[in-house]
Amino acid sequence: MSAEPTSPPLAPRASGGSSAIALDPLERRLQLGLLGRLTVATIVLGGTLFLWRGDEIGSFTPRALSALLAIAYALSGIEALVIRRPRGARERVGALHILVDLLLAAGVVSLTGGAESGLTLLFGAVILFAASVGGGRLALQTSGAAVLLYTILGLAFAQGWIDAPPDQPPSSYAPSAADLAEALLRNLVGLVVVGALAATLGDRIERTRTALAEAEASVVGYALLYEDIVRSLTSGLVTLDTEGRITTVNPAAAAILRAEARELRERPLSDFFPVDPSATDRHETDGVRQDGARFPVGFTTAPLRRASGETTGALVIFQDLTEIETLRRQAEHASRLALLGALAAGLAHEIRNPLGAIAGSVELVRDAEALGAEDRKLLDTVLKETDRLSELVSTMLEVGRAAPAIRERVPIAPILREVGELVRRTGSEVRIELDLTPDEAIEGDVDPQQLRQVLWNLLRNAVQFAPDGSTVRVRARRDEAALEIDVVDEGPGIDEADRDHVFDMFFTRRRHGLGLGLALVKRIIDAHGGTIQALAGAPRGSIFRLRLPDAPERRSSPEPRSPTPRRPAPSRHPT
Repeated sequence: MSAEPTSPPLAPRASGGSSAIALDPLERRLQLGLLGRLTVATIVLGGTLFLWRGDEIGSFTPRALSALLAIAYALSGIEALVIRRPRGARERVGALHILVDLLLAAGVVSLTGGAESGLTLLFGAVILFAASVGGGRLALQTSGAAVLLYTILGLAFAQGWIDAPPDQPPSSYAPSAADLAEALLRNLVGLVVVGALAATLGDRIERTRTALAEAEASVVGYALLYEDIVRSLTSGLVTLDTEGRITTVNPAAAAILRAEARELRERPLSDFFPVDPSATDRHETDGVRQDGARFPVGFTTAPLRRASGETTGALVIFQDLTEIETLRRQAEHASRLALLGALAAGLAHEIRNPLGAIAGSVELVRDAEALGAEDRKLLDTVLKETDRLSELVSTMLEVGRAAPAIRERVPIAPILREVGELVRRTGSEVRIELDLTPDEAIEGDVDPQQLRQVLWNLLRNAVQFAPDGSTVRVRARRDEAALEIDVVDEGPGIDEADRDHVFDMFFTRRRHGLGLGLALVKRIIDAHGGTIQALAGAPRGSIFRLRLPDAPERRSSPEPRSPTPRRPAPSRHPT
């Protein structure tokens, strides 16, 4: 199990694909039984025929032995064809195999002397085979069947129930009572003993076989679990030989290095990042992927040892630190911005009061009767710039102050009209149009004061960039879960490279801007749990699209909320 089929991920070699084509144990034993039957039939029957005198080869016994040999071959061929059936069918084939062997053994004994035949040991061979196939119980059953068959054959020939083969002396099949008793006793005791020993051996074989199967299942289970663990690791895991070359690789390692597993094997790991297999401490360095891209990597190494203690290489676990490095840089950047914001807020607070004093003093001087027209014009410019600085200070205070959003269900249209009218009073030649979709009853779960701040900054930004005579459109709509507002202008638009940075603090393309307005907008939208996007307009201009979801308690419960106390609005803010 790996990213590449040709490279198993640190899997034991013993758990390879051979188990998928291994024979069932019962099937394997039946095949061995077939081989044994054919071997015995060929040696015993064929050898007996070979030793028969040439002038008697056409007599009864040679023909009967030839028939038994043919039957043995034919039945073995048929059994070989059906032996691959499902296990239940194979068990029935095994029982039939033993029955056929008993009958073949009885036939051989009948043709080679009856009770005093020297080939009664064939019954013992069948009993041993039964023990290997079905254990002690089947061995005892086969032993009993062999004893019964042998006894019937001996008595049948002795009592004349069955005639002896015509080409053999009758005296061989009709021994004296003492000889018959001795032969029966000797062979029956032998068959019983063989049956008892085979039963004991069969039981032991079955127990050993069961224990072995459990052990194999346990080994396979652990191997599969081991492979699953290695495959599921999110960290890269490779093993190295003593020369530092990659021997096995897990899917995560192949994904991090952006290569197929087969491309990594036998390559030095130093091709991707420097590693000292003897070091065990954690290290961080720069690595290079298969495609040449560089990335930060952290890794830990450990010796790879066999159970005997012999070191065969090294184990290396590594991680791609790109995301962690990005988060670290973002945290550092946020920390610097927080410090800068606190400093800006402090400076703004200290600057605000002197600005008020300056504005008041300038107004008094401007109203003096002895002042000329040129001087009044200059003082008007000073007052205008003072107002601009005061507005900038108010924005800096808002950015530095992380006020939470106090949300309530309010109509949106009055807020849009109010802020639009305030922007119109700035004297711009840009028209502002409101588009409320679907009707004026649009409501949203917002902080009204903060929404005014957001709309003021977005509309002022749009008016400043839009050419005179153009139109800034505000579209409001809502769905079941959120309020959406678009502010669309016909200005030059935002470069694609700048869209990810327009909401960063102090980022601006204006000559006299500080880049605080949109940063304040982003902070307020984040406090509402919403999103804001800077999009390209069509055919020109830009679109600022903000989405403000309903408050969590409203989404979870349809019951109306009680009104929330309002905080006072900032005194110097344009709203």
